[in-house]
Amino acid sequence: MHHRIVAPLLLLGVGSLAVSACAGERSAPVVLTVARGTEPFWLANVRTDRVLFSRAGADSAVYPYAPPDFDADGRAVYRTRRFGVDPLLTLVIQRGDCSDGMSDQRYPGRAVLTRGDSTWRGCATIVPDPVEAK
Repeated sequence: MHHRIVAPLLLLGVGSLAVSACAGERSAPVVLTVARGTEPFWLANVRTDRVLFSRAGADSAVYPYAPPDFDADGRAVYRTRRFGVDPLLTLVIQRGDCSDGMSDQRYPGRAVLTRGDSTWRGCATIVPDPVEAK
């Protein structure tokens, strides 16, 4: 009689361990796009878990990820802020052939990054699609 009670409890315990183990696993962050520019050199690495902004000779800044909005022209507009007083970081990516001006590398997108009062122009490796975002 005890094994009729113990067996379901044992299965329940094993099932709980499996669920908690799965809940603890996280999928690896996915790089959504990388935007970069030259003179001055800058980089914005947009992933599903964060946005990393860096400039040559300056400290890097990590921002929380926020999915892009799409404007009427189909441009992807990422907006994120680290703290209430920190300047807003805005990255706009649009489809269009782009060259970094220093190499023969071609990119499928153009990027404009604004942080506070500063704006930089460059290229993007991947152009988000408003249809896939829905």
